[in-house]
Amino acid sequence: MFCAKIFAQDPIRYSTKQGLPTNHIYDIQEDADGFMWFATNRGLIKFDGETFKTFTIQRGLPNNDTWLLELDYQGKLWYFSKSSYQGYIVNDSIYKFQTVDKIVISPRFTYKNKDSLWFFSNDGIQTIKNNKIKEVGLYSKYNNKEFNEWLLTEFKKKGLENYYPLPNPDTRELALFSEKEILFYDWDFNFITKIKQSLPSTLNNSKIQNSGLLYNNIYFNAFDKGVLFINFKTKTSKYIPFSSYANINSVNYFKCKGLKNEIQISIPGHLLIFNYNLELINSYSFPDISNNRISYKDSNGNIWLADFTQGVTFIPNTQLQSIYFLKGKKTKKLGVIDNQLIAGVNDVGFFKYSNNSKKFKFLIGDIGESNAEIYQIKENPNYLVSARKSFSYINNELSTIQLNLVEGLNNTIQTSFKDIINLKNNTYYVGSANIIKKTQEETVTLLNKSGLLLGSVFNDKLFVASSDGLFQLKNDSLIKPFQNNVFLNISIISLTTTPNNLWVGTDGRGVYSYNEEKVRHIKNTDGLSVQRIIKKDTVLWLATQNGVKKVALNKNSIENSLIIDAFYETDGLLQNNINDIFLEDSLLYAASDIGIAKLDLTSPIYKKSPKLYFKKQQDTLRFIDNERDNISVSFSVLDFVNQNYINYQYRLFPKQKEWVNTETETIFFSNLSPDVYILEIKATDQHNNSTVIKKYLNVVPKWWQTIAAKICFGLIIIGFLLLINKYLTNRIRKKEHEKARQDKRVAGLELQALRSQMNPHFVHNSLNAIQYYIQRNEVELSENYLVKFSKLIRLFFEYSRRQSITISEELELLTNYLEIEKLRFEEKLNFDITVCENIDVEEQLIPSMLLQPIVENAVNHGLFHKQENGLVSIDFTQLDEDTFQVIVKDDGIGIKKAKDIYKRSSKNYQSNSSAVLHERLDLLNQSKDWNINYNIQDRSDINKGEGTIVTLTFNQIEA
Repeated sequence: MFCAKIFAQDPIRYSTKQGLPTNHIYDIQEDADGFMWFATNRGLIKFDGETFKTFTIQRGLPNNDTWLLELDYQGKLWYFSKSSYQGYIVNDSIYKFQTVDKIVISPRFTYKNKDSLWFFSNDGIQTIKNNKIKEVGLYSKYNNKEFNEWLLTEFKKKGLENYYPLPNPDTRELALFSEKEILFYDWDFNFITKIKQSLPSTLNNSKIQNSGLLYNNIYFNAFDKGVLFINFKTKTSKYIPFSSYANINSVNYFKCKGLKNEIQISIPGHLLIFNYNLELINSYSFPDISNNRISYKDSNGNIWLADFTQGVTFIPNTQLQSIYFLKGKKTKKLGVIDNQLIAGVNDVGFFKYSNNSKKFKFLIGDIGESNAEIYQIKENPNYLVSARKSFSYINNELSTIQLNLVEGLNNTIQTSFKDIINLKNNTYYVGSANIIKKTQEETVTLLNKSGLLLGSVFNDKLFVASSDGLFQLKNDSLIKPFQNNVFLNISIISLTTTPNNLWVGTDGRGVYSYNEEKVRHIKNTDGLSVQRIIKKDTVLWLATQNGVKKVALNKNSIENSLIIDAFYETDGLLQNNINDIFLEDSLLYAASDIGIAKLDLTSPIYKKSPKLYFKKQQDTLRFIDNERDNISVSFSVLDFVNQNYINYQYRLFPKQKEWVNTETETIFFSNLSPDVYILEIKATDQHNNSTVIKKYLNVVPKWWQTIAAKICFGLIIIGFLLLINKYLTNRIRKKEHEKARQDKRVAGLELQALRSQMNPHFVHNSLNAIQYYIQRNEVELSENYLVKFSKLIRLFFEYSRRQSITISEELELLTNYLEIEKLRFEEKLNFDITVCENIDVEEQLIPSMLLQPIVENAVNHGLFHKQENGLVSIDFTQLDEDTFQVIVKDDGIGIKKAKDIYKRSSKNYQSNSSAVLHERLDLLNQSKDWNINYNIQDRSDINKGEGTIVTLTFNQIEA
């Protein structure tokens, strides 16, 4: 593949005026991080796109006059000069190594492979090992003199003439080449093989310009007329004459750089780029640039040129890939007529783009004297409108447009217009001071008004842009819609119609959309003078005085639409002031006062994120003592093309979580408290590509703020507090122990008193029942009742003296009580007691006399007022090893109805058993012997049932 590229745009120049210490440049090299380095007679220069950083003997260089740079495959940048020291640079640190016996050497060429780098001087091939520069001999058993004698002997033996030795220290081989063949030997001069070749007979040793070893064991030897490549690995060769690629016969300077994926050959005025198959993949020529002795293409596609007198010339990759037309001509308008791109050039005329020649060809001129401005290029119908002459362009035929007007008693001919619009079989001609209407019957001047610029049809209505706002033609008069809207009074310079909106470009206030209901201003375009608006899908493309903008329309809020992309001179435009634009698929044509630029919007250079870096390279920055009060961190973007359109933001964790905008590349912090912070920097370019980098800031505390000091102080305070706490705790424990003993004694007495309160209550109810039977003369039932009552009273008095009884004893008590109550209710009362088999009724304890009042409430308040038979059920269930549950259920009238009956009762009797029960439960829980949960529920609240459910959960606390 061969592609010759001749640079046609003004390059960027760097010299002593821009900060270089000298204009004398020997060599150019990009380092592993993307920084550019220049070898000069005043030291090494590092360039980041903004500033030049100079390395001299004061910073460790052995010699300021350094002429050769080479990047090895480990990322070290090697420098070479006439000195007893040579070395490399890594992370801005200079490493240098001295020759054996401190001999001064002068390296000219370099050799490298994946692991090593050698350099050739008049003293032979040398390398750096064990921090010393050592010679790599061409032999293993001969010295230099013996080697030269061997060469002469070999030449005589084989009849060789004009052979030149080429050593390869990587494969430890030697090649002897002539114009007809190449002979290969091992390092001990044992013959390996030979190959045929054809070189010009005019080549001789005095014309050798350079030599070296590249990646993959490809050796090069450069002459004044071409370069010979020898592949030691495949034992092949290829000679490349300069005249075949650069249209040049001979050169007096040659540079060859072996990069990772390509070979760059620099000769004055030309840069040739080959792959490692020695196929030419690109060619650049710089005939109009004087300082082009050295050329170099960096990893981003930028080209750098230099010489010994004028410094460095920089050609951005965006300009290299962009295509330019009508350079130097003030191109005012772009438009498409019959699928042909037309350009209007002020003072010249109209040009048509040719797909065959890929150039703009002159279409028509004769537009009059100078200052003849191009106004419109319109399609359907096709018009070419200018300040002097306008044309219709039908079927590739041009005809001049002129109007014959009768104004008063005079006939006038008008050929100058600013716009021509067809609407409803009428044609309207917008002039700078009038609007002319042409119908089938007549041509008349509708109105006179200064400042008119152009027109557009929206919703079958003609709108006219003027220097004092937007107007609508109505009844052959201009009126202003939305009189009070400020944006309709601004100077209008462009109009674009879409089905739902008229898009209006203003001179300084950006874009707004107009329809008959609302005017909506796109806030983010404020400040722009919009020369052209193109709507494509859901975005607007704008030609402005500050580049080309791409706006993503927010369908929910047009006012808040965002600029999502922008293109400037740094992106390949000829200038930022854009007069008009045209989009063709992914291609952008931008017309300016100095020509047309054609950009490929899909190019990867517009998708590349900014390369952001911190000026200080440590992962963590430490700040101690007074440094903490004034912390500054500097950063930058490594970009040689675009430094002006980067937006920066930062945030400092954990103090800041939201991004903070900054206009500078240095962030300052003051009075940060000791801690480890994370500083994040975000860079976003005009194409909305962003990069985030972070650095740790360690704000070191003073000695009394350190963790160790705080621990010591804390331990002292803790120890003192522990002593005080121990003293107070002992006193409190004694008091609490005494109080607990007293509280427990009081709780026991209170429980005993409560049990005593319950005895008369039960006895009263039982005696009433006995009296009832005696009054009915039921002697047998009375006796039976008295027997059961006496047994129950005995149990009651026995158990009431004890705080806990077994469940077996509790069951006996409850059974006796319910049997007595059943006698009293005359078989209307039934009861059912069930015990889970997991409960050991003989061992498990329960607070005495706690269930009896609950069962009594179920009988007296639940079943007493019920007409039908009633049932009381008691269920004992083991929940876990330490917990059991008792559920007492009745099917009586329920809590709510019982309360209503008591309220209506004339005696207004109210039992106090519930209050006594709750108080007793509280005292039992306070005694810390039991943990009892109590719950009562009216069954009428559950699926319209009847009765009451009481649930008690017992957990006995072991002492």
